[in-house]
Amino acid sequence: MPLKGNNYSPDEVESSGVVTCQVLFILEGIKGENLKTVSKQSIANRNPHKPIRVYFNRCFTSTSNIIQQLLSCPDAHIFKIYISHGSVNNYLQRVADYFEVEPLLDGKDYVDYCINFCLRHKIDLFVPRYNVTTLINYKEEFHRIGVKVMFIGSSKTYQLLENKAKTYDALRNTDIVAIPKTFCVKNYQDYLKAHKEITEIGSSSCMKPISGIGGNGFKRIIETMSETDELYLSSGSTIAEERIVRILQNSQNVEPFIVMEYLEGDEFSVDCLANKGKLMIAIPRKKLDGYRQNIEHRVDLIDIARKLTKRFNLSYLYNIQVKFNKEKAYLIEINTRMSGGIHKSSFSGVNFLYLAIKLLMGEDVTIPERLLWDFQIQNTEHYELVNLGS
Repeated sequence: MPLKGNNYSPDEVESSGVVTCQVLFILEGIKGENLKTVSKQSIANRNPHKPIRVYFNRCFTSTSNIIQQLLSCPDAHIFKIYISHGSVNNYLQRVADYFEVEPLLDGKDYVDYCINFCLRHKIDLFVPRYNVTTLINYKEEFHRIGVKVMFIGSSKTYQLLENKAKTYDALRNTDIVAIPKTFCVKNYQDYLKAHKEITEIGSSSCMKPISGIGGNGFKRIIETMSETDELYLSSGSTIAEERIVRILQNSQNVEPFIVMEYLEGDEFSVDCLANKGKLMIAIPRKKLDGYRQNIEHRVDLIDIARKLTKRFNLSYLYNIQVKFNKEKAYLIEINTRMSGGIHKSSFSGVNFLYLAIKLLMGEDVTIPERLLWDFQIQNTEHYELVNLGS
């Protein structure tokens, strides 16, 4: 697949400084050429004077990659990285100037922990991931202690987008993006109705939590599989319909969940950067399997991202999940945070986290004019042997 016009050619990539993270990937059309770059700003050689202190709470392990890309940017800004997490994490600890394991807290107690963390370490910028729907309600408290927080929208926006059923309802009668046939299931009668209507349109069904992270809780419902079959045949992403029926018929305390039509086509993850409802850049990633993703220049998906950004007045970093069915794009969800795979989209030439931080600091942001499109990222495994000692 050829590279788009006005973008970097394969020969230019290594010398351009566009890809600034330690990474091995292969471009279609130049298979076999390994394009490697080395981070220009490591933990060891950063200037310790007047750093900008950036705090990440309970971020994904893969966030270490986008932090490396932030630190690799050749710029006058010097960043000092602070991370709190639910457990020890070697990947995050390697990119952090300071790391600590969080106590088991939630709600307002967790907000107080984050505020105290910021005060103790004189944090300038906070990029939250965990408990954000509560943290947003205390935005002014962070402001009073001089901390700028990367919230993508208002409290109302978070409450809406964190609930898939409410998100679908808000978009169902618009021309922005197609919405899959969806039902909120609370009991057996709800399930029967959902199953009947989805079957009538010729589709199979799947289920997922109303709120969740990534693919957690997603299961395709298999009508032809028994609960006994599940012992031998099922994977983590399937569930026997027989099991759902039994649970709903015998339990009065089922947490509501979504049953929706299963979409058969390609899935895209669109990483976005915006400012006050105006999309600045969107990079679509086509998910092929657990090891390969394509960066594709999809004008249709970028247009959907632009309309959703305006509709919900979004800012900074967020992610839009879209899946195709019969050549039509359907919305899966809008993630109110940067995705775990955003570092892969950055290989296009957009240092997402760095640009978002500049926005948060009130600085002017310019998107690179020349981007790399239509290439494939292939994961390779890396192992490190650690001497246990005597």
